[in-house]
Amino acid sequence: MKKIVTIIAIVLAIAVGDLALTYNNFIVNSDYFVKNDFEITQYKHPEKVWDKVFFGNSVVISAYMEDESSKGYVNLGLDYGVVTDLWEMIEKKHINIGSELVIGLNYLTLYDEFETNPTYIWHKKLYEPYAYFERDRFYPMITDGFDKLLNGESPLPYKYLPQEKHIYHGAMSDKMLEKTMENYQDEFFNLPTEKFSKNVAALEKIINYCNDNNIRVRAVWMPWNTKLEQPELLGEVKAMANEVFDKYNVEVLDMETALSPECFYDTGHLNYDVGSAIFTQKIDEWL
Repeated sequence: MKKIVTIIAIVLAIAVGDLALTYNNFIVNSDYFVKNDFEITQYKHPEKVWDKVFFGNSVVISAYMEDESSKGYVNLGLDYGVVTDLWEMIEKKHINIGSELVIGLNYLTLYDEFETNPTYIWHKKLYEPYAYFERDRFYPMITDGFDKLLNGESPLPYKYLPQEKHIYHGAMSDKMLEKTMENYQDEFFNLPTEKFSKNVAALEKIINYCNDNNIRVRAVWMPWNTKLEQPELLGEVKAMANEVFDKYNVEVLDMETALSPECFYDTGHLNYDVGSAIFTQKIDEWL
């Protein structure tokens, strides 16, 4: 009987310890790891509740200059973020939104098979130990430390400078834009609309959550470079999401054609030199 109690106690201790590691922002608060976009956001905003949140993928990162905005939204742009990521963050309590949520959308934010960053903490399975989930970041640091120790060096790992999300400067040449569109045509633009259904369904879950918790939810269709013809699929996916917004009477701002081509780095990322400031000014007026 004592053995059983001891085993149960050990299992519980491991489970509690793992839960603590998962939620105490261990990597976020350490200078010894390369952080993903979500962890960079957490590092910049350590508060438990983010009152106003602007979620989206990399086009939101590059467009919304939170430090220049007067509206106080957290830029929760994730390089490979999709709407189901936002729902999992909310559902698994990795974020707490106070009063406002704005969802920045383009077709990739709604693509079900878009490969998001595997290090995002909400991808961790319940049965998966934290150290195992973070093995690609923990183990190299440990083995490198042993190697240094054997060589008579300090085993302390390299400390990284404060990290920032990726932004864009300048602009692609017309030739590069053409090549990019060809690649996107092969990879994305011929997809059936069924490939976007899970993320569209996640929009409903998020809207219902916001309505139940007195959070004002709005959406923005992010800018598209009007130098380029917009593929038919993008309009079809947009219509699917707008049907959800109409059903729940969600306010939507359509900025797809709001900015001129000189504001863009490529098809949808704004350049930080011109486009981001213009977008932030325009979105602030609406926010």
